[in-house]
Amino acid sequence: MRHTFRYPLSISLLHWLLAVALIGNLIIGWLLDDHEELIALHKSIGVTILGLALLRIANRLRMRRRLPPSINVAGSPSYFAEKAVHSLLLVLMLAIPILGWLKTNAAGHVANCFGVFSLPTLVHKSHELSSLFGELHALTAYGLALLMGVHVLAALVHWLMNSENVLPRISPLPSRLRPKVSTRT
Repeated sequence: MRHTFRYPLSISLLHWLLAVALIGNLIIGWLLDDHEELIALHKSIGVTILGLALLRIANRLRMRRRLPPSINVAGSPSYFAEKAVHSLLLVLMLAIPILGWLKTNAAGHVANCFGVFSLPTLVHKSHELSSLFGELHALTAYGLALLMGVHVLAALVHWLMNSENVLPRISPLPSRLRPKVSTRT
């Protein structure tokens, strides 16, 4: 099996597309109290994130033999932390939009995606369920924001403390536009 030190283009593109969508929707979510007119946009981006997260998981499974090895030593605390953070990020990328969908349904509305289609209704209208799902949606969003910060911080630690620039591994840019990756053997 041939190892590569760079992620396949489809993995890179989905990584960055989800990163932009997640950051944007977190910001929009925090603005909702003062700008309720953004709710339709927030829901539509959430439905899109759910679809992209499912696509990302399927693509990652499809490409699993072409993924570069971790730069962390297998079995080390940093290796386990990397795997835990990546797994939790994937779980939250699914959980947050699903909780938003359930909250929307419990509030008596359908989850719509940019007016193109609506997701099916999963729960009946219930003020109690709407409040519960709303709280869980918000708490998991804060957890996602925290984990994204840990993810970025880990990349900075690799770069600044270990002289390992991991960014080019996940960059969708052609190699002539990317800096060289330092690797450990």
